Order: sequence, then C-alpha cells, then structure tokens
Amino acid sequence: MTRKATGPERSRGEKGAEVRGWLDEVWGRTEAAVVLEGGDNGGPLSERGLIGEVFDAEGLAELRALTTTGTFIEGICRCFGSVTIALLDAEGEFIGAGSVHGLTDVSWERRRFWNNLEVADPEGLVGFLERYGVRMR
Repeated sequence: MTRKATGPERSRGEKGAEVRGWLDEVWGRTEAAVVLEGGDNGGPLSERGLIGEVFDAEGLAELRALTTTGTFIEGICRCFGSVTIALLDAEGEFIGAGSVHGLTDVSWERRRFWNNLEVADPEGLVGFLERYGVRMR
C-alpha cells in the first residue's frame, strides 16, 4: 500500500484538524453505523451489500473511538479500500462514510478530504469489525 499521495491529490488534502472538526460534527449526529461491501470504488452507498450493523450506544462509542483516534497522514492510500463504514442520522440518512484501507487506515470522505487516518488501534478496529460480522482477514 502506497502511503502518501503526491501531485494534485497531495495539494488538495485537508489538514487533520479540519477533518477532525467534521468528524466531531457528524459523529455527534450519528444514530447508527453500517458496514458496506466495497471501498471507494463500490458505487453509491445505498446500492451496496450490507455486511455489518451497529445500533447500540456502546458499540457506536467504541467504533467512533477506533475510527477517529490516530494520526492523519496528510495524504491517501492508492488502493480503494476493502469495506466502507457509513454513518446514519436519526432519519436513517447517510451522513458520512469512511473506507477501511489495509488493516490500519480509515479514509473519511476520501474525495472530500484526501487524508487517511492511521488508526491508533488497528487490531482493535479489526477485532471490532469481526465481532460485528465483517471478515477482515
């Protein structure tokens, strides 16, 4: 997996603080999360296969910590990612999505931010997803 983007993608990337502000806002409105087939090339979220669901408050809090804690690499991975974590509001509308890259990164709204988050606890994220029925290894 190539870690840093170069050229146009690199210059378009948002700083980690800007992405964190967005993450705080969107997670504050999140009522559920679903894990969907495919990464950034998987097509519209509403047309993808569902492979995991998180509705309980404890599960959402754990998923939030696992997918928002870490270091932004100020670039993107060149792969499309394996699965997508999509966040839903109280009306069941998609309000944000992040693709999982390798077993270490989450790219939140990749086309918007161009900045992968290298998660602080990759084993924890993989274990969490597997507990919710998502095969990662």
